[in-house]
Amino acid sequence: MTTIDSARQIGDRFYQSRLDEASVLDQRYVLVRADNATLHLLDGDGGSHRCIDFMSAYAAVNFGHRNPEIERALARSSDLTGLFHGPAAETVARWLCNQLPEPDSRRVLYQVGGSFAVAAALALARRTRPGRVMSIDGGFHGLGVDTAALTTVQRRFSLHDTGFADLLAPEVIHLTPGIVPRDWNGVSCLIYEPVQGANGYVPLDRGWLEEVTASAASAGVVTVADEIQCGFFRHGVFSPSAAWGLDPDIVLFSKSLTNGMYPLSAVVYKRFLEAGADPMYLAHTFQTGTLGPAAAYEVTRYIDDHDVAGMGAAVGARLKELADRLEAADLARAVYTIGPALSFEPTVVSSGELVRRAFADGALVFSGGRHGERIRIAPPLTIPDAQLVEGIEVVWSAAGGATARSENRVQPS
Repeated sequence: MTTIDSARQIGDRFYQSRLDEASVLDQRYVLVRADNATLHLLDGDGGSHRCIDFMSAYAAVNFGHRNPEIERALARSSDLTGLFHGPAAETVARWLCNQLPEPDSRRVLYQVGGSFAVAAALALARRTRPGRVMSIDGGFHGLGVDTAALTTVQRRFSLHDTGFADLLAPEVIHLTPGIVPRDWNGVSCLIYEPVQGANGYVPLDRGWLEEVTASAASAGVVTVADEIQCGFFRHGVFSPSAAWGLDPDIVLFSKSLTNGMYPLSAVVYKRFLEAGADPMYLAHTFQTGTLGPAAAYEVTRYIDDHDVAGMGAAVGARLKELADRLEAADLARAVYTIGPALSFEPTVVSSGELVRRAFADGALVFSGGRHGERIRIAPPLTIPDAQLVEGIEVVWSAAGGATARSENRVQPS
């Protein structure tokens, strides 16, 4: 039975749990295939639906679905061992360290996914400097029991938010953006997203972030940049913290580290965090799996061989045009264009209605913000310009711009 035949027989009788974000749409859909920025779907009745992925799978496929230059990693043999990494793991680790200041002072610890990377970073920090964890209000750092305690947006949507995370509340301080603590006593580490992803692609003020991280570092507090969602050129640069000169002690990467092929994350930390530690190790079943590092290696090659920053700038220019149109027509407020990503709060329709309208017309966008009130747009950097323009017009119409004058339409280059 083919994937298409199987999908057509499902109808409304899905055995998969409905406890996922697909519930924001009118019905369940099955992914048949994906190609760069295009998704080919089937609904429960077997009807086909074509959609432009303006989510980039939550920034996990910044370089396009099934990118042939990255997907060749699948042609390699894949295995799992208890103690031994393949050669790609060291190659990728060296490459990651060299993207950051003082690469020889850093080491890379691989994890399965983003929440595990955050948990490992907290463990390294608290072993080096015991104390509470300080996170920035509006941040999202995962939905595990420990990482959810740091998260202040979208926790109410989480299946795992059952009270366990609240038990850790005394160990966490939520810092209001704009405030610089005068006293860092009892604080182990400061964790932040340079651009808060789940909060709706909201960038932290660069000047304040420089001041607060410098103050923390001078007090011996470990600084952690969570770039799981905002790294790998999602907002125009490989590492926002490095581009802003912040030099955190730990930088976290995931998502487009493998372009969506494998749930791999990387904890890139300074070596002093190992000093004086009791004998310890961190292991999980898939830590030495070969597919993740192999896919990450192909991603590093792709970045080295292409003008990824230029690709992001071209996408960003198009999104800035849309942002200007939305603001001029009073269809959006609190608008941010950060490289090849756009976020805003719609004013004429709700965010949920905009998502549904856009999807019906062929563009997949997603919501964000403290109450899901914002729209986030993040096309793959590899999207063809004509298709980008097509998707932009869908969003424009879904936001309430369908009656705008025809001369406001964007023309593909």
